Amino acid sequence: MHAQGENDSAQHIAAARRGAWISLDGIDPRSLERHLGFVTRLRDAGLLDRVLISQDAGWYDVGQSSGHMSRSYEVLFTDFLPALRARDFGEAEIDTLLVRNPAKAFAVSVRTTR
Repeated sequence: MHAQGENDSAQHIAAARRGAWISLDGIDPRSLERHLGFVTRLRDAGLLDRVLISQDAGWYDVGQSSGHMSRSYEVLFTDFLPALRARDFGEAEIDTLLVRNPAKAFAVSVRTTR
């Protein structure tokens, strides 16, 4: 689910408390403050370990000559991460967002039921 489509952070928090991953996609310069707000509110609720972030850039259109790249791949690193640090996100929290959470979310595991 693209959770950034939901304006009410209380909905994000409620879903994360139930164990859902809150996937905040589409980070770009125009949405920077909105995404920062979502991530900050989830952190403040103690739910940073349920957040996935993405900028969803680099669309390829086979109908365009040379594919027509619509956005660069760097906004996450050039804009979003510095803005998180300016909001007092520590390196461990950034590591949670960029390394730990994706590793957990995309891990293959075996579930057993009894």
